[in-house]
Amino acid sequence: MTPLLNLALLTLRSPAKAAEIVLAQQWRGEAVWTGLLLVAVLNALTHALMLWLFPVAQELAFLNMSPTALVGLSAGLLVVFSVAVTFCGRLIGGQGGFAQVLPVMVWLQLVRVGIQAVVIVVTLLSAGIGALLSLLVNVFLIYVLLHFVNEAHRFNSMWRAFGVLVMASLLALFTLTFVLGLLGPAKLGLPAYV
Repeated sequence: MTPLLNLALLTLRSPAKAAEIVLAQQWRGEAVWTGLLLVAVLNALTHALMLWLFPVAQELAFLNMSPTALVGLSAGLLVVFSVAVTFCGRLIGGQGGFAQVLPVMVWLQLVRVGIQAVVIVVTLLSAGIGALLSLLVNVFLIYVLLHFVNEAHRFNSMWRAFGVLVMASLLALFTLTFVLGLLGPAKLGLPAYV
């Protein structure tokens, strides 16, 4: 097995140990930003594949974005959420900075893309089992994310990591809502009265 596959399996089996390994690497900036771009492209590809295999209803047509827009949205959301996790973690006494949080988030997104590929295959075989697996995987990945945030900020408290995730999610949601409000509903394919 390759080292990346071993680390991915360790991420699922023992998230805290995997987080220590990812944080100990001292990634160079170019490697992290290249990884972020790679993850954004892979996210866009899996999203496009899901839309191609399972078309969305007309009401959700705004999800049919161009690949470039998907890459930009994925990369932007990952950066915004990483900044929010860094800021909120520091707010409650965390020691991690953006240089520690971003590689952790990029790694978790890479693992999620790999798992998403498995979910797509299962969904092709059985839509119901695929939907259930997708739900279970997302809940489990939140648990994994808690461990990674805990290690990145050196909290030694899963509750503080949970608090950071709640605050960061709200902050990222506010930021996204603000940006989408600036763009306007017409650019998103939404009716003007929404």
